Amino acid sequence: MDDALDHDSPWKETLDRFLQPFLELTFPKIAGRIDWSVEPVSLEQELREIVPNADLGPLRADKLVKVRLIDGSDEWLLIHIEVQMQYDPKLPRRLFDYCCRIHSRYDIPVLPLVILGDNRRNWRPTRYSGGFGNHGLSIRFAICKVGDFKNRLNVPRHRNNQAIFIIAAHLGTQKHRKKPKNLYEYRLELTRKLRGKGYTEFETWHLLRLIDWLMPLPEELIVPLRKEIDRLQHPNPMPYVTSFERLARKEGRQEGRQEGRKEAILDILESRFGDVPTTVRERINALCDESKLKEFLRRASVIPSLEEF
Repeated sequence: MDDALDHDSPWKETLDRFLQPFLELTFPKIAGRIDWSVEPVSLEQELREIVPNADLGPLRADKLVKVRLIDGSDEWLLIHIEVQMQYDPKLPRRLFDYCCRIHSRYDIPVLPLVILGDNRRNWRPTRYSGGFGNHGLSIRFAICKVGDFKNRLNVPRHRNNQAIFIIAAHLGTQKHRKKPKNLYEYRLELTRKLRGKGYTEFETWHLLRLIDWLMPLPEELIVPLRKEIDRLQHPNPMPYVTSFERLARKEGRQEGRQEGRKEAILDILESRFGDVPTTVRERINALCDESKLKEFLRRASVIPSLEEF
């Protein structure tokens, strides 16, 4: 449990899948100015062009998105997430560089928003200044400290917000990482609460998948957790792809990895579309190529209909 956690992917997926509830939770005033009837435009290509991958680091996640405001104007939001467990004094300068690059390349003002996942209560940077005296360049940015939600997870206005489960998972890992049994119990508690919210099966699966990423368990607790969750969720159990693929990899069994992926593909399809036709099952079970199985696993979670699969 002391290995570095894979935070990057779950936080990026959170921004992709749950941008509106996430901003409503972390930056409610800014979210209230956005016209959510107009689909936000992800500017991934623009971000890659101005921020090389090497600049991002393993414990950061960034999202550049264009949104339509209620007043009819457009705004570019740079959402930057620092999920490392200790503070980074270079953060303000890095944000300054990002904003300058975006503005220089596209001549567009950008609003930087920062999510801080560290547990240093008093570290709350909001600006960067470079110059002499009152002269020089500076930026201000809005921040949200994840730790501030420790005593607000059950506040009524947050209870039905999907993103509160992501925040709770992050805080639970910070608190219980050194105590696997406590982490197991906390994760099971989150699952029970999540299943009682009435979210769609697709939303629920994505949230459970993100929780799985953010709250990794040791091998000996993965299988008991899956059995308990299957019991709670019967007859439509949700797959925990990440945990079981990781377990198969550690065991070093090629066959185990393939069978795990096949099972995960079928579980995802069943949870999203109901009964899977025999022809589709046979097609999946006949696959032996690792790259094909990975591609089918990805497609299973994003295709709009079973017919297109």
